[in-house]
Amino acid sequence: MKIRIGIDEVGRGCLAGPVTVCAVLMTENFRKPKCLPELRDSKKMTALQRETWYRWMIKEGREEGIFFSISSVSPKVVDRINIARAANLAAWRSLQKTMALIGAKKGSSVEITLDGGLYVKSRSFQKRISNGKSAIKTVIRADRKFKEVKMASVAAKVSRDAKMVKIAKVYPEYGFDLHKGYGTKVHIKAIKEKGEIDGFHRKSFLSGLRT
Repeated sequence: MKIRIGIDEVGRGCLAGPVTVCAVLMTENFRKPKCLPELRDSKKMTALQRETWYRWMIKEGREEGIFFSISSVSPKVVDRINIARAANLAAWRSLQKTMALIGAKKGSSVEITLDGGLYVKSRSFQKRISNGKSAIKTVIRADRKFKEVKMASVAAKVSRDAKMVKIAKVYPEYGFDLHKGYGTKVHIKAIKEKGEIDGFHRKSFLSGLRT
């Protein structure tokens, strides 16, 4: 039996909050349940559509052979090792956790697809561990082409958005529930007027705002 794993991230370009990566495992014969909306890249879905999929993944996904894990890397680590390495680290952690969930299926061949510029730990490491039974590839716009990557995109976004809504209750004046940490005019204005939140804003992303 062939197993597919899709990996995608959200939050790469944000000024605040973690970068979050999800790895979704599905069997080759997975078919979308009729009760769910069309599965697309998370950016092309409404919040309700994403949340509907996410709830289904949590409650009923395993019955359909869907397993997934989500990992986040904090703003402090992003500042220390840079955003690309942080995203790749989260991808590696998510993949490890997802593979651990399917220990009984280790004999199956696994095809792993990552979106865009995302790699498992690093480009060289990914190339090194890719072999006949675990083929790993990074594909531009994979979140538009592969069901497993689309699903990973959705789960990563719902998970990260929930964290940003939660922090918005602590710092309501920044509007995190609206922009989710991206560099909108409202967010940039709040940073300039109120300052950055230590440990939550990415200092390495804010250098241009301090001049």
